[in-house]
Parts: sequence; structure tokens; C-alpha cells
Amino acid sequence: MDRRKALRTIGFGTTAITVTPAVVGMLQSCQSQTSSFTAIHFSKDEFSVVSQLMDLIIPKTDIPGAIELKLPEFLDGFIDTILNKKAQKGIANGLNHFISVSLEESGKESVADLNRSDLDTQLAKYLKADQEQQKTWGKENKAYQKATKEDSNHNASVTAVAYAFAVQLRSMTINAFKTNEYIGENIMAYAPIPGEQKGCVDLMEATGGKAWSL
Repeated sequence: MDRRKALRTIGFGTTAITVTPAVVGMLQSCQSQTSSFTAIHFSKDEFSVVSQLMDLIIPKTDIPGAIELKLPEFLDGFIDTILNKKAQKGIANGLNHFISVSLEESGKESVADLNRSDLDTQLAKYLKADQEQQKTWGKENKAYQKATKEDSNHNASVTAVAYAFAVQLRSMTINAFKTNEYIGENIMAYAPIPGEQKGCVDLMEATGGKAWSL
């Protein structure tokens, strides 16, 4: 089955991923038939970084983590097949800035030298920063995005763009997690054959506190 054809049927928002159960099943089937994987959108080293970052965001616990669920493979195909060139360029630019800061602050010379600890330090710096710092980075990134529309060579705060990438990757990772077939059927509240609708029912009473699967 062609993974690209499956991905083309998926709609998208800014960072949200909207799929139907049939598409999710088809996508999982495509991935399970692939014994080896070659990234389409990312280079080998970039894919390694993205995979580790996604697994840090959703690590393996009593349920599978991002790598075991093949979320990086899904995201690579989603970016390459669904997102337009502008969005693809934005993600690539953000990743490059993230890697640049990671190399500088870790004292490493190449992407291949970055380890899980280096990347975890960077994620924590961005995603656990206080609200005031995150607000400052957000404003700097917005100013940069606006300025590049008029001048493609406009310089930006490398850290601010790296921060924006970290936030975007977290959002896309969580959305990919929620659309995963295993998570939808085994972790979230799942009803393959919907029954009667009951309004104003407490979530704990209805599903034990679990969000509904697609």
C-alpha cells in the first residue's frame, strides 16, 4: 500500500491532524508493512533528532512511546505529503535553529554528536520556561515571521525561532499520538459501534475520565 496515497486523504490545520478511523487504519497498515524506513522530508540526522525529541515528549511508560508507535515516521510523511511548501520551509527553518542552539550550548560540532541528554536539556529550556520568557520568545518569533515576508534575509533571534519549533513539534506530536490506532483503541475511550447519545454526563461516569477516540 502506498503510504503517500494514504496520507493525502488526511486534512490538516495549523498544527492539528484530523483523520477518520478508516484513514488511521490504512496508515497504520502501510507502516506495519515497511521493514525499513527512509525519511522523505528530513535528512537522516534530522530524522534522528526529531525522533528523539518526539520520544522525549511522549516517552515509553506503561504504554508505548513515540518511537515505538512510529510517530516520527507518520510526521515525516505528513509534512512531506500534506503541508504546503511554505509550511515545510517553516518547519525546516525551525529545526535548523533548534539544532544550531543545541550544538552551541552542548559544545558539540555535528548533529550526529547530539545525544538524548542534550536534546532533553533544550526541550526543558523552552517548554518549561516561565510564562514571561515564553511570551518574549513568542513575540520575537512573530516579529521575525512578519519581517521575513518583506525581507527573506532578515535576521532573527535563533533561540526564539527554536522555541517556536519546540512548541509546534510538541503540538504535532500530541496530535499524532491521539490519532494512532493503538492509542485510539487501547488507551482512549473507544466505541467502534457508537450507541445512544447521553448529554451532560460526567466524563468520569461515562469513560472513567478518558477522552473519546476518533
